[in-house]
Amino acid sequence: MIKDFVLFLKYGYKATSNGFNKYLKKKGVIIGNNVKFYSPWTISIDIQRPWMIEIGDNVHITSGCRILQHGYDWCVLQKKYGDVLGSSGKVKIGNNVFIGVETTILKGVTIGNDVIIGAKSLVNKDCLKSGVYAGNPARYIMSLEDYYEKRKSKQLEEAVELAKEYYKTYKKYPEKEIFREFFFLFSDGDDSLCPTFDDVMNLEGNRGNSYNKLNKNKKIFKDYSEFLNYVKTEEE
Repeated sequence: MIKDFVLFLKYGYKATSNGFNKYLKKKGVIIGNNVKFYSPWTISIDIQRPWMIEIGDNVHITSGCRILQHGYDWCVLQKKYGDVLGSSGKVKIGNNVFIGVETTILKGVTIGNDVIIGAKSLVNKDCLKSGVYAGNPARYIMSLEDYYEKRKSKQLEEAVELAKEYYKTYKKYPEKEIFREFFFLFSDGDDSLCPTFDDVMNLEGNRGNSYNKLNKNKKIFKDYSEFLNYVKTEEE
């Protein structure tokens, strides 16, 4: 609470995701449900013409991102030729989208549904197809299905590394709550989930679907103890 108060004193409406969300809506930006801004005081959204920005449902916009719906590069042309030339283009972000840190989205771009934009990308053209995009300029990398399989294949490797590095730092193994995104490795629907894991199941308001998946889960380890034993054997 104290931290939130200090952030509010320093950043005002940009101190929290909810505050920034309300501010943008009040200005006229079209924003759907469950839109989250991470470190909103670092995010820049061009609201010169707020009706030219539309953000769908379940969109995550991370720190350092910029969204532009106009440009002033024509200042050079006016100086040279005298013409006043407008620059405007609607930015539309679909549903279920993740925008990686320090990404810039330029005017006139549409991002489709079920899209992941990698960190530090420059999005200067439409990303309509579901999948992963990254780069400067951003380009299509892989389908969402392929990325899903890739992330599943990395779960054990990353969880083991997490445990090892924790042990190196603290000279003990972590409690299972540390593995809040990795508990599918050692839990299934027959287990009673701790509150931490249950909260993760509902991060996207999709607890029912996540529990159905957990009930069908073919976990690698029968429980957390067996997982830790595996980690220890990997260190030998």
